[in-house]
Amino acid sequence: MAEIQFIGDQDVSGMETVLIDDTVENFPVTDTNPYPDPILKMSPETETRLKNHIEKWLESLKSSHEDKIQEWANQEAAYRAISDGPQTVPFVGACGDIVPVIAMAVDPIHARLDTGIFKTSPVFVFKGLKKPILPYIDPLEQWVEYYQKHRLNFRTVAAPRMLEMIKHGTMFFKTVYEREEYKIKSYDRNWNVVEKQVTTFSGPKVYGISIQDLIFPPGYQTLNDCPIVVERIRTTYDRLMIAQATKKLANCDKLKGQEESTKDALRLERQISSNHETADRDVYDQIEIFECWLDFAIDDEDDIPERLVVTYHWPSGTILQCRYNWYFHQRKPYTAIPYQVTNDSIYGLGICEMSGFFQDAETKWHRMATDNAYLANIRMFIAKRDSGIEEVPKLYTGRTFFVDNPSQDFIPFAAADIYQSTLQERQNLFGLNEKRTGVSDYLTGRESPIVGSRATATSTVALIKEGTRRVEEVLENVRAGFSEIIQMCMNIWIQYGLDGIDDVVFGDDKVGVMIKDFFDKTSQESINGMIAVDISATDAASNRSIQQQIQLSIIQVMMQYLDKLVQAGQMAIQAAQVTPALTALISEVMESARKMFTDLLTKYDIRNPEDYLPDLQKYLDGAIQQGQLNAAGGQPQDGNPQGQLPPGVGGTPLPPRVPSFNSASGNPAAQYAARVGGGDSAALGV
Repeated sequence: MAEIQFIGDQDVSGMETVLIDDTVENFPVTDTNPYPDPILKMSPETETRLKNHIEKWLESLKSSHEDKIQEWANQEAAYRAISDGPQTVPFVGACGDIVPVIAMAVDPIHARLDTGIFKTSPVFVFKGLKKPILPYIDPLEQWVEYYQKHRLNFRTVAAPRMLEMIKHGTMFFKTVYEREEYKIKSYDRNWNVVEKQVTTFSGPKVYGISIQDLIFPPGYQTLNDCPIVVERIRTTYDRLMIAQATKKLANCDKLKGQEESTKDALRLERQISSNHETADRDVYDQIEIFECWLDFAIDDEDDIPERLVVTYHWPSGTILQCRYNWYFHQRKPYTAIPYQVTNDSIYGLGICEMSGFFQDAETKWHRMATDNAYLANIRMFIAKRDSGIEEVPKLYTGRTFFVDNPSQDFIPFAAADIYQSTLQERQNLFGLNEKRTGVSDYLTGRESPIVGSRATATSTVALIKEGTRRVEEVLENVRAGFSEIIQMCMNIWIQYGLDGIDDVVFGDDKVGVMIKDFFDKTSQESINGMIAVDISATDAASNRSIQQQIQLSIIQVMMQYLDKLVQAGQMAIQAAQVTPALTALISEVMESARKMFTDLLTKYDIRNPEDYLPDLQKYLDGAIQQGQLNAAGGQPQDGNPQGQLPPGVGGTPLPPRVPSFNSASGNPAAQYAARVGGGDSAALGV
C-alpha cells in the first residue's frame, strides 16, 4: 500500500525577505498555515480544459504502459526461476527446471553496488568550486551524512529500487519537502487524556517509486524534458481524508464509495513469485489517483504554459490538488537512473532483457541433458505374452525371472544413448551471456571454467580489470542520479530552512554554526555553481586496496632507482679523474632515467614528481670539476689541502658521524646528500 508521497508544503503567500549574497531571497513563514490553497482559482472553462488535457494524456500513457508492465512481470518470473515441475513432454515426468541465469548475473551486481556505495563513509562527498565555500565543505559532508543515514534511511529506500534497476533497467526516486504534522490524543504524566500537536517529520524526504507507478511519454532522454510525468498512487479513503485534514488535498470526501480492487501484472507476479499473495486483490478498499507534473497554459489570457502539479481521480473526474510548482528549482521532483543508457528513452536496459534469451536456451539444454541422463540410465524390458512376468515387474537385486527362452521372452533395452556435448553447449551459452551482460565469473568471485585451465596471475588481473568496466559504467549512472537527489535536498534546505534539526544534532559546535551560516547566506542561484556533489564509492581501479598496492609498487621501484642513482653518482665521480668519457655517459644515463621516472610518476597521478627525484647532476658537476682539478694539481678550495678529494670521493673516508655509504637503511638519496654536505656544491669543497 503506497502512502501519498506528497508534498508541498509551505505557505508562499507570507514571506520574509532575507539578504543573501547581494541578492534578495524569499523564505516561507512556517508559523502560519504550512500549506497554500490546494486548488488554484480558475474558471469552469479552464477547469474543463485542464481535465480534458489530463484525461487525454492518461488514456494514451496508461494504455501503452500496460505493455511495459506485462514485460516486467515476465522478467520478474524469469528472475525468480521457479521450477515448472514435472512435464508430460517428451515423456511423463520430464524435467521442468529453470536455470536461473538472470539471477546469477543480477545478485552479484546488486551486492557490489549496494555495499560499494553505502559501506563507505561518508557516502556523499562535496567539492568546492569557489574559494569562499571551501571552509564549509567538511561541515556539509557531516550534515548530509547524518541526514541520509538517520533521517532519510537512504540505503533502506534505495536497496529495492537498485535491485529493480539491475533487473528491469531503471529506478526512480522522488525528492520532496515533507512535513508530517497533526494532532493526536494521548496521555500526560497523570494519565489524563490530552490533545498534542505532533511533528513526525520535517525536511527533504526521498521516496523510491516502483517502476510500474511512474508514467511518462516516450521519446525523451530526461524526465524534466517531458511535458507530463504521472505518478500512480494507490491509497485508501482514510488516508485521503488525513491528507485533506492537513490541507495537502481537497475534495477527498467526493471519493467515498469509489474504492475498487487495483492490481497490475507486475505486482501480482511479485506476490506469486514470493508465495505471498494477499487478499487485497479481492477486497475493494483501494483508490487509484494520479499525481501529474505537467506544463499547461492555465491562464486564459495567454498560451504560455505554467508548471503545474495536479492530483486527479480519473473515474470521478475530481481534482484533489492543482498548484503551481512551488519549488524554487522548478524541476520535477523525480530522478531516473538507468542501468545501461538507451537512445531517446528514459528507460534503461537491464539484465533481465539482456539475459532472457540465454536463460531460455540454457534451460532447454539443461532439460535435454537431464532427460537424456534419465533415459540413458534406465532400462525397459520386452517380454513375451503370457510369459508369467507381471505387467510392471518389481526390480531389486537378486530378482530372477523364469521364462521359456530368456533371449526372446524377456529382453532389456535402453531408451536413449548418452549425449556427451550438452556440457560444452551450456558452457558456450554461459560464455555468450557473459559477453552480453559483462558479468563474468571473475566478477562474481570464481575462476571461469570456460578457460579450461588455471590462468596466470597477470592474465587474471587483466581479465578482472576488463570485467569491471561494465559495472563501473553503471556506477557512474548511479553516481549522477544520487548526486542529483542530494542537490535537490540542498535546494529544499535553502528554500525551507533546516527546521531546527541542525541544533538538535550538532548544537553550538563548529559544524552546527557553519551549517546554519551556510544555509542562511546561500541563495538558490549561487549554489549551483558553488558545490559539486559526488558519492565516495570508487570503482575497481581506484579503490583503497588497489591504490595501496600501486603505491607500494611505486615505492619499491623508486627505492631501487634511488639506490642505483647513488651508485652511478659515485662511479661518475671516481671516473672523472681517469675516464672523463665514462663520466659523461653516466651523467647522460642518469638524466635519461630521471626523465623516465618523472613520466612514470606523472602517469600515476602523483603531483609534483620532481619532489621525489633528486637532481644529482648539480652535485656531480662540482664534484667532477674538483676531481679533475685535484688530478691536475690545482689549488685547493675552502681550506682543503692540495690534491685532497671531498669526503667519500676517490676513496677518501667519510667522517665517523655520517652513516656508511653502503648502509641498507635510510633513503639512499638522503645518505648521498649527507655525504656531500647537505646538497650544496660548496659542501664538496669546490
